[in-house]
Amino acid sequence: MGNMKEHQLYMARNSAFNPYRLRDHEMGYQTTIGSGDAIAKSLYCGIKPVASWEADRTKTPPTGGIFNLEFSPDGSLLVAACEKKSIQIFDPLNREKIHTVVGSHADCVNCVKFLDGRMFATCSDDTTIALWDVRNLKKKIRTLLGHSKWVKNIEFSVKDKLLVTSGLDGSIYTWDINSYTEYNLIYQRVFHTSSLMRCRLSPDSKQMIMCTTGGLIIIIHDLNLNTLSQDLHGFKPNLYRLMQMSRQPIPIAAMYDHLFDSSRKENRVEFISDFPDGNDAEVVSSLQVHPQGWSALSRNISHDDKSEWTCIHDIQTIPDVSDKSTRDTSPSGGGTTHPGTRPVRRRPRYYRTNRMHHINPIGQVRRNFNMQRITGINSGINPAIPVARPVLNRRLGDGEPPRSITPSTSGQTPPRDPEPSDTHSKNNIRQNKERLLYFKEETNEGRGFIKELCFSSDGRIVCSPFGRGMRLLALNEDCSELPYTVQGVTAPTQLTEIGQSLGIHQDLVVSTKFSPRYHMLVTGCLEGKIVWYQPFSGEF
Repeated sequence: MGNMKEHQLYMARNSAFNPYRLRDHEMGYQTTIGSGDAIAKSLYCGIKPVASWEADRTKTPPTGGIFNLEFSPDGSLLVAACEKKSIQIFDPLNREKIHTVVGSHADCVNCVKFLDGRMFATCSDDTTIALWDVRNLKKKIRTLLGHSKWVKNIEFSVKDKLLVTSGLDGSIYTWDINSYTEYNLIYQRVFHTSSLMRCRLSPDSKQMIMCTTGGLIIIIHDLNLNTLSQDLHGFKPNLYRLMQMSRQPIPIAAMYDHLFDSSRKENRVEFISDFPDGNDAEVVSSLQVHPQGWSALSRNISHDDKSEWTCIHDIQTIPDVSDKSTRDTSPSGGGTTHPGTRPVRRRPRYYRTNRMHHINPIGQVRRNFNMQRITGINSGINPAIPVARPVLNRRLGDGEPPRSITPSTSGQTPPRDPEPSDTHSKNNIRQNKERLLYFKEETNEGRGFIKELCFSSDGRIVCSPFGRGMRLLALNEDCSELPYTVQGVTAPTQLTEIGQSLGIHQDLVVSTKFSPRYHMLVTGCLEGKIVWYQPFSGEF
C-alpha cells in the first residue's frame, strides 16, 4: 500500500502540469528516472476535445466520410482524404481550413502520404495515385497509372527514394518519382497476393509489413525493393499458409521454404498468425507500424463477424532457434521496475511455441466485408477438397448462431492429436513464431468500414476508433514505453484504457492521427466532421 502511495506521489510530482516540475526544468535540474512516464501520463490522460470542423454545405460540396488524416513531417499541415473526391488542407494549430481541392480524384480518396515537407501523394478508388505540391494545389504534379483496382495505401521508402503503393488488386508497386517517361513514372510490380489489404514500411524502410483478408500478417525483413520481385517471384502466401495449417506438404509451396531461412540476408519472409483467445482473426483491415519500428498495430474482424480486435505484434528480427520449428525459451531476467531504476533501453522479447490448430484441408474463405467498399476480395485459395461453409444469419434473435464446421484461415480452431503417420511431414513444415504482445477487444459497430487506428509520436499510446468516438490505449497504467513493459512477460497482455471520448461525432469514427510534433490528436468520421483533441491541464 505504501509503495502504491509513493508511486502516485511520484507521478503527481512529475506531472506535466505540476508547477514545481516546471520550475525545476527552468532551473536546469536533472530529470529523475521514470519522470517521462509521469509527464506522458498526465498529458495523455488529460486529453480532451477542443475544436471541430465541418464543411459548410451551403457554400461548399459535402466532403463525405473522412477516410484518412495525415500530418506533414513538421506538424504544420493536416490533410484529410474525403469520400466525395476532395482533399482538405488545414492549419492544425489554429484549426482553420487553408485550402480545398474539389475533384482531386474521380472517386473517393483513401489515403494521404507526405513525401517531404512540401510534396504529398494521394490514392483513390479510381485506381490512380496523384502527386501534389502544397505550394500550388491548382493542379496535380503527376497522375500515376498502374493499379487495376482501388488503391488503398501509400508508403515512401526513405532508403530507396521510392513510392510504394498497394491496392485491392493484390499488387504492390514501386514508383521512382525522380525518373519518369513522357507518360508515366518508371514503376515496377514487386509483389502480388490475392488477399492483400494493407502494406506498410518500417521507419527505416528495412521491413515491409502486409496484412491480408486471411488473418495473416506478413513481414519481409531486410527489405530490398530492387530485388523483391525476383526473390519472391511465384511465391503465394495463401498456399504456403494452407500447407502450414493442413500439415500436409504441398510441393509448389515447399519450394519457397528458403524464403523463411534466418540466414537469408535480404527479403526474408515471416508469417504472423497468432491472435488472442476468442479472436479467430480473418480480415486484418488496418495496419500501422510503431514509430521506432518495434511492433505492428493492427485491427481485425473475427471469422464470425461478431467481434473486432486491436492487436500489437512484435516485428523485430529475432534469432531462429531452429530451421523448421520454434522452441520455448525463457526470458532473461524478470521482475518489475520502479522509478529509481531503469534497464538498458533495449527491446526484450519472449518466445513461445506456436500452436498448430488446423489439421483438415482448409476451404476457400470469402466474406462479405463492406461490399460497398471492398467488393470481390478473394481471401484464400481453392481447396483440394471443397468444404461448405454455412451462412450465418445476421437476423437471428437471441438464439445461438449455427457453428461452422469449416476451420478459418487464422488457425484458431481447437487442435487434435496428429496421427503417427503425420509426424514426419509435420516436423518438416516450418511453423510461425508467436509474436502477439498486447490486445484489446473493440466495439463491433459499423461492420465493414475500415477503422484506421494510430500510434502516438512517441509510441506510448494507441488511439482506436470506438463507435462515434475514440479510446486511448496504453501498454500499462503508467503509459510506459514498450521496452519497459514486456520484461518478465510470458503471455500476451490486454491494453490498458487510459481515456475515451464518446459521442463527439455524429457518425462512426473511421480515421485517427496523432501530430508528429505536438500533443495533438485528430479524428474523422463518416459524417465529414473532424475533431481536435489536446491535453487539458485541469485533469490529471
